Amino acid sequence: MNGLKVREVAIKLNVSEKTIYKWLNKGILPAGRIGKTWIIDEHSIEKLLSNSYGTKVDVSEDRLGNKNLISTQKDDQASLEKFSKILKNSIDSGIESILGPRSSDPETVNIISEELKNSTGEIRLMGVGLREFFSDKGHAKILRMMSDTDKNVFVKAILVDPVGKFARARAILEDGVQFQNDERFRSSLLYSDSWRSLNVIVNLRKSVEQRKKFMFDAKFVDYWPSVYMVMTENYCFTESYHFGKPNNESESYSIDGLVPIIHVSNSS
Repeated sequence: MNGLKVREVAIKLNVSEKTIYKWLNKGILPAGRIGKTWIIDEHSIEKLLSNSYGTKVDVSEDRLGNKNLISTQKDDQASLEKFSKILKNSIDSGIESILGPRSSDPETVNIISEELKNSTGEIRLMGVGLREFFSDKGHAKILRMMSDTDKNVFVKAILVDPVGKFARARAILEDGVQFQNDERFRSSLLYSDSWRSLNVIVNLRKSVEQRKKFMFDAKFVDYWPSVYMVMTENYCFTESYHFGKPNNESESYSIDGLVPIIHVSNSS
């Protein structure tokens, strides 16, 4: 059998004999054997250099260690192009970022707070009880600041009617049929949160009478919102509401506030 030996091929390809043996054992470099001696013909070397795909490749040890190199590169390129397309479509659709859950990610709260502080014009809020706006924590201090400084904004909020059928259905779904009882229902967390919000809302409405630019309106509606939403003239922050109590979660009665928030621009 005519052909080249391992040492001759190694010199020809400028790699080590160890690399040639590795290619032979893995079938990357086709060859025949006479006893224990490998015999490699010129055609096998040419096939290796073209990598059987018609595409020239570097014959360094680092890059010819895998006969599927070109195929892998093609797969990586396709994945990269797909990923780039997803990013482009997201940007074209106005998606700025995906923020962490508002109940556990301080950066999310800070981003929304900064947008509220810098906002003018109309601000729309939608949610179940909007506790972070109508309580003693979260964004509530920003609303009070807007009122105290008579900022040129019009805050509009929609909340769930705490005595409506949807609020009662939520309490029964999450906490059990015992909340069909009126007295038990009025002790539910949802009912309590809504009434705490009402006190702040009443005070904000009263403050409007003494302001020239700051405006505020809130409505309690017998419905169930599909999302939590904060919308300004520049951006919108939305979080899909979810029913059910998360596993091993003792302080929360729903998954609300525990999922990511989509941050989109007004071009969306």
